[in-house]
Formats: sequence, structure tokens, C-alpha cells
Amino acid sequence: MYARLIQGYEAMDPELKTASATAARHLRLMMSGSSALPLPVMQQWETITGHRLLERYGMTEFVMAISNPIRGKRKGGTVGKPFPGVQAKILSEDETSNDQTGVGELCIKSPSLFKEYWKLPEVTKQSFTDDGYFKTGDTVTVDEDGYYIILGRTNADIMKVGGYKLSALEIEAVLLEHQAISECCVLGLPDKDYGEVVCAIVVPEAEVKRRRDEELKPALTLQELSDWAKEKLAPYKIPTHLFLWESLPRNAMGKVNKKELKRKLADDPK
Repeated sequence: MYARLIQGYEAMDPELKTASATAARHLRLMMSGSSALPLPVMQQWETITGHRLLERYGMTEFVMAISNPIRGKRKGGTVGKPFPGVQAKILSEDETSNDQTGVGELCIKSPSLFKEYWKLPEVTKQSFTDDGYFKTGDTVTVDEDGYYIILGRTNADIMKVGGYKLSALEIEAVLLEHQAISECCVLGLPDKDYGEVVCAIVVPEAEVKRRRDEELKPALTLQELSDWAKEKLAPYKIPTHLFLWESLPRNAMGKVNKKELKRKLADDPK
């Protein structure tokens, strides 16, 4: 949503830009839910509006559970700490241990937690731990200050590449720093040697695309992206496949269905 608003702002004439930015500064609070915004988007929004977005985390099953503070340190790239009365734990991949400093599935116990899925007893049973925590399906870690970092949906955003577990959201946040990239989607494609390989689908920045089209060149090449990313990403996180698209396919909520994209690219990689 905020990335789209920034695109709309950039397309405005100068007078309307000034009026819009001034109006935004009169708003009391701006929030962003779910996983944390990519840092470049957050920083750009703050430059335009003067607002440092309040980032938080919740689901329909328990409403809000984790948040950066209204007053206090709002850390970019995180969704903050659990609310008072909310208990959070990180479940290891084999579900045999709790690791509050490593990487695993976020589990929540809260006064606002729902009781069950309507007429779906088996789904309900699979969604809770034996001690009553709800399994969110999100992979997380915690930083040195106890702020939670959402690495992505376990079944869509976590890639297993040559023995490494990688967060697509982390790589996307870095790629968005590239001047030629307006939007991007990172996902893992099946590979017989590595299990999965890192694939980036990129929507080029309009002005860069126009200029490169005049030179009869693609807006961005895989080699250019790799050379640039060497200074910012570990070698195993650098995309080895690159697709340049006019836009990213989104659902009615504006979200990219990565599982569907993976199936499409695996069946027809063109």
C-alpha cells in the first residue's frame, strides 16, 4: 500500500506534491501491519510525510499482538515487541524446542485469541501447540533488543537454498535499494542440485526503463544486479534468475500470491 502511495506521489506535479505532503503531516498517526516494510520504503515515506510509520503485527485469529511503541524507539525492519498480556514464543522447525533467539515459527497466546475455526476441528487441532499457543505460520527471529523480525510466511517466503534457509522478504528489502527497481518479488524455484534457487521478479523504475529502452538495453541485467548485490548480500542470497515484468500480479488485497507464481514459473519459466 505504501509503495503504491509513493508511486502515486512521484507521478504528481510539483504543486500537488507539496500540498499532499503538507496534508499528510497533519495526520496524527500512520501504521503498517503484518511484516515490516522494506526499510527503503519506510525511509522514503518518512522523508515525504514526516511520519515514521508505526509497524505492528496481528492476525484475524488474535487481532493485534506485537507492536513498535507509539512513544519510544520504532525500529525499522521490525514489528516491535508483544503487547502486555501477550505471550510469544519461537518454535523450532522440528517443533521439539522453543528458541527465543534463533529462527522458527512464531506462536502466540493472548487474551484476544480465538477459540476455534468454525466446524473445522482438525484444522483447529493442527493450529495449536499442546500448551495452547496458536501457530501463526510466520517465520521470525528476535534482534538484540527483543524486537521481532518477520522473515515471511513459512510456506511462501522461506527458501531452502543449498542447505541455507533464506528469507525472501529480507532479500526484497535489499533489492528495493537499487535505483532501477520500483517493485520486486523474490521466491525460490525448484532446482535439482540446490533444492531451490533464488529468483527475482522485478518491475523496473519507469525513468530508468525509458532511458535504457532508448539505448536498446534491458532496464536491468542479471549481471548488473549480481555485481551490485555483492556489496549488500551474502553470495548464496544473490538472485541467480531475473525476470523483468511490467507489473506484479496481485489479488484484491494487493498481495502477491507467491505460491501461485512459483507454480507458474516452474511450469513455464518464460
